[in-house]
Parts: sequence; structure tokens; C-alpha cells
Amino acid sequence: MTPSLGLWALFNRIAPPPPPGVVEGDRFHTGGDIEADVCLVTNCAFVGGNAATTLTEYQTLTAAGMKVVIVHCPVKRSPWKRHRIAERFVSYQHAIVPAHAVGRIRCRTLIARGPRMVMTPNFARLIPRIRAERALYIVNNSAWNEDGKPLFDWPGLHRRVAAIGLPRSRIHPISPIIRAESDKALSGTGIPDRLSTEDWPPAFRTDLFQFRPRAPLTAPIVIGRHARDHASKWLEDPAELAAAYPDRADIRVSIMGGADTAQRRLGALPANWTVLPFGTTGVEAYLASLDIFVYFPARTRDEAFGRTVIEAVMSGLPVVLPPFFEPTFGDLALYCEPSEVGGVIDRLAANDAERLHFLAACRDEAAARFSTDTLLRRMGGEVVHPPGLDVRARAFRQAVLPAATQASSAATTAS
Repeated sequence: MTPSLGLWALFNRIAPPPPPGVVEGDRFHTGGDIEADVCLVTNCAFVGGNAATTLTEYQTLTAAGMKVVIVHCPVKRSPWKRHRIAERFVSYQHAIVPAHAVGRIRCRTLIARGPRMVMTPNFARLIPRIRAERALYIVNNSAWNEDGKPLFDWPGLHRRVAAIGLPRSRIHPISPIIRAESDKALSGTGIPDRLSTEDWPPAFRTDLFQFRPRAPLTAPIVIGRHARDHASKWLEDPAELAAAYPDRADIRVSIMGGADTAQRRLGALPANWTVLPFGTTGVEAYLASLDIFVYFPARTRDEAFGRTVIEAVMSGLPVVLPPFFEPTFGDLALYCEPSEVGGVIDRLAANDAERLHFLAACRDEAAARFSTDTLLRRMGGEVVHPPGLDVRARAFRQAVLPAATQASSAATTAS
């Protein structure tokens, strides 16, 4: 039974206020019976990457002439959570149906984003009301949260998808890191593997990021990153954290998103750091202020993807990351240990012509792998095989990598 407007008003008065970035929606689609080409089901109260990815897919698919509906399926059962959505969705409420308001939905493709949501009673009540010709279940986060607590159970997710029984149902990991997590969890269990051979990474609108690499790269070189100020987003060891963002006269460090965690771990922030609150400027404007993007999260973090990395590549920035990101981003980034960041920066600045060629090749490769055009090709069933960097770009990348990484990379290529 759907609560009356009076009861909703009462819920909103007694319920705790929504967290930052989340608001009460008030102009949703009326629901009922719906025919659509694509039905996107997710928890619209999730802010950040989940909201950005869902809206990019909605915008891309509707621009291609498809009829798309978004179903808001909260993770929590609390009645007051039913109308709470991330601020990004406010202008798109006409396309959003709260799960409890769905009558019947018939669609060609169901995209269910969020494994934790798929495992909830709310989703279990919703899914019998959806008829789809194929179903894509997108795993966009690790099975454990940033504090190491479980968010969902991999064997349980595979069993749930099989039990739902929609035709052509497959689980799509967002990245090779998440794929490896599923493989490890199912090993030896005997549970039928519902994992697709194709990853389903986020799609990016390349037109939003102006390609502006620095030419030449001169001191002071500005390095930085933008991310939430959470313990999992910073290296745990103070010496490693200091090395990843070198305290040198020829380097400035610009951080957007806060750095209280870093300050606690370092004791005090170095004099060459500038820290901005999260959302001080738009992402595009912030990236335009950098020369190099450097991101080293906690070693214990199992990062599912990392939208900020592709945004930096699209903007024309060299990206320096720890090696565990390599299965996800391949040649688009430079991988090293924290102590090697300074040397990588020096080698990047030593050859402007080759660096600029490398960055242009990286942008083309990123577009081939993660653009909205690629999303449409995947929606059409095409398996996308990006061309990879050209010989000249690969040679420059190899020369910039630390010696130990060069040897490892060469061995991988030879094998």
C-alpha cells in the first residue's frame, strides 16, 4: 500500500535529514505501466560515480532515440528513503519512477546497477514487475566497503541473478579488478558462474573535457588529485604519502576534496600544498589547473574503477598511479611506487614533444575504450577492441617508467 501525501509529510518531519548531496524528490514520473527500450534500475540516492554514470547512460541512450526510464530502488527499507535522490538527478525526475510506484515495465534491456541493491528486499519486490529481453547486472563496487565490512556476497549475487531468471542475464564487472574478485570468490564453490566475458565500465562524454596538455612543462610543476577526504583515499604510511606528493621547490601540490586525513598522517601539511574543499570548482576547471594527476589511495583499498583517472586523461594530464590499477587502465597511466613519483615527474618534464604525443594518444585510446560512442556500440552487442597506443607513444611511456617497472612491463609484453 502506498502511503498518502499526509503520511509522506509526517515521514519527512520525523525522519533524520538526508546526507550532503541528497535531496527529497518531488516531481517523479507517476509510474504505473511503462514501455521502454531501456530500464535503468539503481539506488538514485547514491552520489558520486553511480549518479554520474547513470545520468551519462540516460543522456546517451535518449540522444540516440531510445526511450529510457530510471527506477529508483533504495537499498534501505525505511519509507522516508523512497523519495531521496542525489542532487544530480533533480533535473531528471520526470524520467525517474520510485520502485514502489512501478506497475509493470516492459523493456528490451534492463540495466541493474549496484550489487548491494540487487540483493535487497526492495529489488526482490520490484523485479517480478519487470519483463526484459535481456538483463545486465553491473557490479560497480567491491564486495567490501572502505572499512573492510562486507557489502554483498559474490556467491549470493550469482545465485540471485540465476534465480531471477530473466533471459540473457549476465553479471558485468566494472573493471578487471572486480572480475578477479568474483573469480576468487566463486573458486571451488561449484556455483554456476553468471559473469559476462565483457566488462561494463562507466561511459564518459568526451565533449565535457577540453584537451589542454601543458607545453612546455616548466617549474613549478603542479600535481594533484580530487577525491573525498576518506581514510581509504590516502596512503597509510606517512613516509610513502610524503613521497607520493614530493615536497620540492619545483613542485606545487593542489588537492581538491580536503586533506584532513593526510594532515593527521603527516603531522602537518608541507608548505607546497594547497587544499581546496570538495566541489570548490567544477572537475573540468580543477583539472585544467594541474600539470600531472597523481593518485595513491590506501594500499588496503580495492578500488573498483576510478572515474577521476579517465577525466584526467581526457583533459590531457599524465596520470601517475600505483601498479594495482594497471589491469584497469593499461597504458593510459604510468605506474610506480610512491618513492618513484619524483623521478617519473622529472622524466615527464624532460621531453615535451614526446610527452605531448603520448598524451594525445592516451586521449584517443581512452575515448575508444570509455566514450559514449563506445557505450552505444556495447549496447548494440558489439565487442569493442581498442587499438592501443602507437609505437612512438609506447616508447615514451616505457622511457618514463621506473627501471623496475620497465623490466616488468617488458616481461609482460614478451609473454
